[in-house]
Amino acid sequence: MAETVEYALVVLASALFVAGSVVTYGSFSSFESTLQFKAEFQAVSALASAALVNGSSRESLSLPTSSIACGAGILSVVAGSMNGSLEVGLPCDFHVNVTQGNHLLVFSVRAASLTAEVS
Repeated sequence: MAETVEYALVVLASALFVAGSVVTYGSFSSFESTLQFKAEFQAVSALASAALVNGSSRESLSLPTSSIACGAGILSVVAGSMNGSLEVGLPCDFHVNVTQGNHLLVFSVRAASLTAEVS
């Protein structure tokens, strides 16, 4: 009988350890995704801002699957359930879907309007 109780306690402790590990991993994964999105949004915003000052900007970025759009002077980046926006102060009208990976992102100011190209 004592061996059965001891075995049950070991199985229970192992199950609790595994459950705790899954919860910890889930929390870290969510935190890491949020940090990755913030870094993407900051990089895209910095490029757009540089284009507003210099006329154009370009950079190769490692991006997650997301969309970069601009309309009515508001630049927005959406990745899954996360989104961010930046008022650019110029007319703009574009929408680009980006797959995960490295992409060359080019912002330009043409005819007093912000444009974007992704390759």
